[in-house]
Amino acid sequence: MDFDEILHHVGDSGRFQICMIILLNSLALVFSPHDVLENFTAASPAHHCRINLDNSRSEVSTDMNLTTEALMKVSIPMGPDQKPEQCRRFRYTQWQFLDSNISTFNSTELETEPCLDGWTYDHSVLTSTIVTEWDLVCDFQSFKYYAQATSLAGHLVSGPISGIISDRFGRKPLLMYCCLAYGALGSYCAFAPNFSVYCVLRFLLSAFQSTILINSLILVLEEASAQWYPTIIVLSGLFYSIGQVALGGLAYVISDWHLLQLACALPVFIFFVLFCWVPESVRWLIITGKTDKAWKELQRIASINGKKGIAQNLTTEDLRSKLKEDVNSTGKLFRIKDIFINPMIRKIVLSNSIVFFAEFFSFIGLLLNVQLLGKNIFLTQIFLGLIDVPSKSLTYFTIRNVSRRPLIAFLLLTTGSFITITIFISEEMYVLRTIIFVLGKGCFAAFNCVSTAYSNELSPVELRSTLNGGFLTVARLAGVLSALTLATRKYFVHLPMILYGVLPIVATISIIFLPETFNLPHTDIIKDMEKRKRLMSKNISKKEGQDFLETTEC
Repeated sequence: MDFDEILHHVGDSGRFQICMIILLNSLALVFSPHDVLENFTAASPAHHCRINLDNSRSEVSTDMNLTTEALMKVSIPMGPDQKPEQCRRFRYTQWQFLDSNISTFNSTELETEPCLDGWTYDHSVLTSTIVTEWDLVCDFQSFKYYAQATSLAGHLVSGPISGIISDRFGRKPLLMYCCLAYGALGSYCAFAPNFSVYCVLRFLLSAFQSTILINSLILVLEEASAQWYPTIIVLSGLFYSIGQVALGGLAYVISDWHLLQLACALPVFIFFVLFCWVPESVRWLIITGKTDKAWKELQRIASINGKKGIAQNLTTEDLRSKLKEDVNSTGKLFRIKDIFINPMIRKIVLSNSIVFFAEFFSFIGLLLNVQLLGKNIFLTQIFLGLIDVPSKSLTYFTIRNVSRRPLIAFLLLTTGSFITITIFISEEMYVLRTIIFVLGKGCFAAFNCVSTAYSNELSPVELRSTLNGGFLTVARLAGVLSALTLATRKYFVHLPMILYGVLPIVATISIIFLPETFNLPHTDIIKDMEKRKRLMSKNISKKEGQDFLETTEC
């Protein structure tokens, strides 16, 4: 008996699957703020050197009853934009500037010095951030970008490690303990005693977050029929975007970074309890030979779907026969070196990795740059999340009706073009900048759904997890390098945006080397990819192509 047939008997589109989809969407909603949380917790407010007059001058200032504005005038030089310098102060207090007849514009020749006594921050928008807590400004502003890069590096290491653990010990225990660890470490991160501890905790939280999102999607897909796959992927993406919209409102209400971090960590404990109830992946149990456990989990699924009577006719012998079929179907285990030996696989891996790297490099830079988009970072974050809703909804239909290669190329070109255009728009035109950035993010939202479907179509089943894990690692590496690229702004202010805009445009060249998969049958083994290539050259329809594969397999 085939496993899909077994799943159909106990229910592959019933209440159980609906509950699992709700759980997956709830996870996406709660975990989506993680990567963009530092737009608020690590925001850099307006600041200037702390004014610290000596005793004699303090007496003078007391006698004169100077206002804060007057103290700023005599202590802080004006920058080229006629705003107070953020990183320099006068070495000696310039009392002459209290005279209204003397202009402060020509103060460049006066002796200045760094902020030796710390900084004063504007707390009108955000009452507290890690920047204000650990003075990550001026000569230390790069530390903020290092913190973001460290956080993204957690995603980089989680892919291969979590895949090995999940395949060895199961989806459920990994999800349970990662949720517990994320809740505990996330709560502790809100009270991190120093910057180094904060970076380590953010690294671990990113690793757990990535593991939870990836394996929860695998768990849901493995316990649902194939017809649900597009709906599951798009719905998960939509709720991920809704979570980013909610972050903008949450950050507006909770302006202290400690409380905001805590608010994002505590709800995760609920999922630890929920995953104690969730059944283990039956497909994984069968593949690993745990047929008795698989039979019990199928009984639970059937009971939830209202098909308990049908499931009682299912025996463990059916599952053991299925296990025997799976073991004998491939003949030999897939080896990593097969990726490098086969020229077709090698070309797909290289070309698709370039596409992933370019798009994620630009996207992460866009998310980490939200403070440059406009004066109201809360509304900007909400807009960046809202634009995903129509984009991903439209993607549901384009996946079914549009060829993959031209669609991917179009999304790469538009993303890069929108980002590049902002270089030539002044920061004062923040409304126009925000609109263009939001459109760019909408293109990425569509790309994310299309690339998920395309990558699975490109990869045969026997190495699908391996290739997708590799693509994920490349995407996370792009995120780390994207965050580090922001540190080059101090050398040339537009350099990060130039790189974010140009790279996706150049990466469209690699689309030429990828095969088209639209309306062609999915592949199970590497040999099927060669058969599909012949189908493309013969321009055979999807139904004819499926018949062709079945015939050649016989």
